[in-house]
This record gives sequence, structure tokens and C-alpha cells, in this order.
Amino acid sequence: MKNLFLVIFILLISFSGRSSHLMGGEIVVQNDQAGNYEILLTLYRDVSGILLNNNQTLNVFDAAGNQVSTIVSTLDSSAFHPVFGILNMSLLPNNSYGTDIYFYSANFPCFIPGDYTVTWNNCCRNPSISNLINPGALSMFLECSFTVDLTTTTSSPYFLSPPIVCVPINTPWQYNPLPFDDEGDSLSWSLDVPYDYVPGAFPNGYPIVGYTLPPSSAGGSLTINSYTGQLSWTASVTGNYVYTVICEEYRNGFKLGEIRRDMQFIVLPNGNLPSLLNLNNFTTDSNGIPFVESMANNPITLDLTVIDSSSFFIAFDGIGEIFDDSLNPMTYSIISSNNPYEKQFNLSWTPNNSDVRDEPYIITTRFYNGTFSMDYTFFIYVNGDNNGIKEGNSIYKLKSFPNPTSGSFISEISLQQSQDIEYFISNSEGKVIFRKNISLQSGNNELPIDLNLSSGLYFLSVKLENGQVFSDKILFKN
Repeated sequence: MKNLFLVIFILLISFSGRSSHLMGGEIVVQNDQAGNYEILLTLYRDVSGILLNNNQTLNVFDAAGNQVSTIVSTLDSSAFHPVFGILNMSLLPNNSYGTDIYFYSANFPCFIPGDYTVTWNNCCRNPSISNLINPGALSMFLECSFTVDLTTTTSSPYFLSPPIVCVPINTPWQYNPLPFDDEGDSLSWSLDVPYDYVPGAFPNGYPIVGYTLPPSSAGGSLTINSYTGQLSWTASVTGNYVYTVICEEYRNGFKLGEIRRDMQFIVLPNGNLPSLLNLNNFTTDSNGIPFVESMANNPITLDLTVIDSSSFFIAFDGIGEIFDDSLNPMTYSIISSNNPYEKQFNLSWTPNNSDVRDEPYIITTRFYNGTFSMDYTFFIYVNGDNNGIKEGNSIYKLKSFPNPTSGSFISEISLQQSQDIEYFISNSEGKVIFRKNISLQSGNNELPIDLNLSSGLYFLSVKLENGQVFSDKILFKN
């Protein structure tokens, strides 16, 4: 009971200190046909503040910094968010802190190819934010850069997962915003500095000077997993903190654009988190990421046992493209156990031939106990009956991730029979800059690589015992 009163007290302090009603936001751009670009602005508001305006102004700039359009977008209170499926002005799910979502859409017709940036800003930030200097005098600035190409679609990526607000102190915690791209472009995600509005600075935004990462316990700094996009943090001080996640999009080695989410965390006193008891039962790759493999037209089952000693209530949310598939979604069922604090969640999916691909499907399983939530991220691999390229008795597959990389990556090499291979990396001029001979086993092999190379496009190649050579591309971004 004492802890409950302490939580309420902290929340009241947060409410009373917030003259700004904005908690965060993001902008994405979707391109469904040549010359037509739809801009979606999503804003998050604490319910104790004033209502957001029905109209929001968006500014669009070209690559030279020239303002090419000003768009006034009007709120449609009857609409549902096209990604999250949440009614406009409704509360965010799985959050004990009252936060609702507003979103505005606008069309930007453009038939001049090139790079563009759409921006939005609002003054001022929450003065209670502890990891900014004088936050009440700073604006919130959002942007999305994108490419106009009349020969192909060039939508920006977007976040599949709505934000989580409340975080417990002194407890290892995970959350995945899960950036995703419909067009299958390569994504690179990272933590970044929040932006302020600075008139005259293209694109009218500037990284906030004096920003620091939220405070953490030893070994528990706020970090993002470069393979899954999952955030990890062990908060050490209660209060309000802001962070930014940036996701960059690449196609054939060229950057198409980027999106960013600016959002607040509120760290509350000690609290229990739902915990996945049987996580160690899953196979993990060399980066510690749990994964499941299956063949097309064969069922995949994930049995997840979750416990929370503080609550009889444990809710589940599955996030990822295979949960959103309208024709063949991953489904789940809940089974109670004899322990009232424990539940089993059974996830099932039967991928078909069209679901076969080299890259894993990334899914997030989110468990919520009424106050706090905990995310666990999995890779799901779907192989075909004749996946890869057959050559004699060898089935070959080469794929590397993350791609783009800053230097460290994993090359996944799949073979039907064990053999010695030659692995080498060459630059765009064909010069071999790295070479390694290695013996691989049949099945999936993961080869960790760590190189300090200049930014640019490189070619990864594998030479089999029979002389066949297969290649893949990887982009280094420093």
C-alpha cells in the first residue's frame, strides 16, 4: 500500500509540473502512386493538459532548403490511426499514465524528383524534463525526410508499435518501437538527440545542446539493439526524460530518407514487470536474439509462459507485420495455470509460400500488468521447400544483418552439406579488402564480422568448394 501511495504521489508531481501537454510525436510519409505523397503527423498528449489544436501546420522543403509548400492539416476526430488502429483522441493502450493520441493527415502532390523534408514544431517542452537544460524554453521539433521518385514508390518507414510511457526504477526494462518498411528497404535504427526549432536553420531544426541520455544503473544505459530495434534501459532516478529514436531507410546503397520519434519516459518507483519464464528454452543466434525457424505451409508455435508476482492481470499484445496480415495473421490464445500469477500465451502461424524470404520477420510480444509493460522480441524465419540456390548437393543462402552497418555485422550462410568456403569482401571497384577461409557445417552458419571501413557500398562473396561464387551487398555507414 505504501508503494501505491508513492506511485500516486510521483504521478501528481509529474502532472503539476507539466505546463506543456505534448508528450511526443513523429511524422511519416506514404507514397501509393506517382506524385502522390500522404503525410501523417502523430502527436501524443498527456490528458491533464489542454486539448491540441484541430489544425496543425506542416512545412515541406527541398534538398536546397527552399520551402516548397505549407500545408494546414485538419483533425478528423472520427478517424482511426492507420497503423495503430486507435481512434483519434483516444488513450494509448497498455499505459497507466494518461496519454492520448492525435493524428493529422495531409496530401503533398509532387512531380519533381528529389529529396524533401517535412517539418512540424510546437513550443514549448515539458519543464519537468530532467535530461534537458531549461526544457520549458525549448520547442518540440519533428521531421521526416523522403525521396520523390516518379518511377517507383518511395514511402518512408513507420513505427509499428505505439510508445510506452511508464518505466520502473532500478529494473531492467525493454521496449521495441519496431520500425518497419512496406517496400522491404534496408533500415538502420539508432538513438539520437531531440531537436529544437531554430528559425533559418535548414530544415528549421537543430539538435538540442546539453541533452544527455536518461540516468541509468551501472551497465543499464539506454541502448538500442541494432539487429532488432529493441530499447533496453535500467532507470536509476525517477522523473521525466525525453529520448529520440531515428530510423534511416536505404535502397541499393542509397539513403531514401529517415523518420524520428521524439517521446518522453516517466520513471516511477519500484514496480514489478511481467517476466517470460521460458525465454531460455528458445534457440538464440550469436547476438543472443531468440528465433524460430519453419518451412512454408508448416505451423509455427510459440508457447510463452509469463509470470508477475504483483498482479493477477497480465495482458498481451503481439506487434509485427505478421500480426497485421489481414489474410493470414499470427494468432494467440491464453491459458491460465494453477498459479494465479502465471499465464501461458500460445502463438501460432502457418506461413504460406508467399511468406518465404531470407530476412527474418521481427515480432514483439508485449506483456502488461496494469502499470508496466515488458517487450520480448523474436526473429521468425520462413524457409521454402527448395529455399536458396541448388548446386549439386549444396543449397546456398547468404544474408547479412544489420544492413546498413557501422562495422559489426553477421553474415548468415546456409548450406545443405558441410564444406570449406572462401569468404571475401570487395569494394565498389572490385578490390578485395577482406578474405577468410572457413569450414562450415550443414544448415545455418553465422559468421561475425567486425571491420573499420569507410562509408560506402561493399560486396560480400562466398566461394563454394565447387567454384561457384555468390554475392550480397552491404552498406557501411559511419
